[in-house]
Amino acid sequence: MVQITPLDGSESSIDNAAKFMVDAFWLQSPQQLIQDADDSSEISDSAKASLVNIQADDLMGKYGERMGKRKLDALILTAMEGEEIQGMVTIEVRLMDREKDILSADASEFRLTQAVASLGPKQRREYKDALVIDIANQLLPPDVTAVCSLSNLCVSPTARRKGIAGKLCSEAERVAKEELGFEEMFLRVEATNEAAKTLYETKLGYEYVFDVESATALRVDGSAGSFVEVDGDIVVLKKKI
Repeated sequence: MVQITPLDGSESSIDNAAKFMVDAFWLQSPQQLIQDADDSSEISDSAKASLVNIQADDLMGKYGERMGKRKLDALILTAMEGEEIQGMVTIEVRLMDREKDILSADASEFRLTQAVASLGPKQRREYKDALVIDIANQLLPPDVTAVCSLSNLCVSPTARRKGIAGKLCSEAERVAKEELGFEEMFLRVEATNEAAKTLYETKLGYEYVFDVESATALRVDGSAGSFVEVDGDIVVLKKKI
């Protein structure tokens, strides 16, 4: 029986999530994400270990335990069967330029910090514990707003076509609405990833918002055990939740 649970953000849980993501998403995705090999069997153990370390550092920075409260909520949901991860998805609160793109976590936090820092001392104190959506609506331009973003959806190759992706997305949408207070969920998907677009638009009810041309996407450099940036068109989708 698969159970959908939030990851606790500990180092060991992040390491497990990173290993799963490298194996299930980067190396065995239906979308070919390896630049210099036909499949994962051609990638050495040392290269795989390097990919896991890079992925773990990224996940720890965004979703792991940290001192102090995060300005932007972020969490990982996992589909667990016993002690094994069968699927995962991440949720992040970000800023979105309504006509350009969903900003990265770092860019979102910078914009919010700068907006509050520009105020006088008394006003800064008033916004100390304010919700991100309130800061965005009151201090940022009208074309920039706070959104809840879904990303990194992946399911084990042995557990696909069993409804796990849908269960993960349903729980992510519940968390976004009931715990984070959002009425819509947004996501970014590569324009060429037809399988993912079919899942989101046909099966899960997401709708087209806008295109982002020449955005940055990631691919695996199997020989170097690293990730490389490539240009790719992105489609932004949303769903009322």
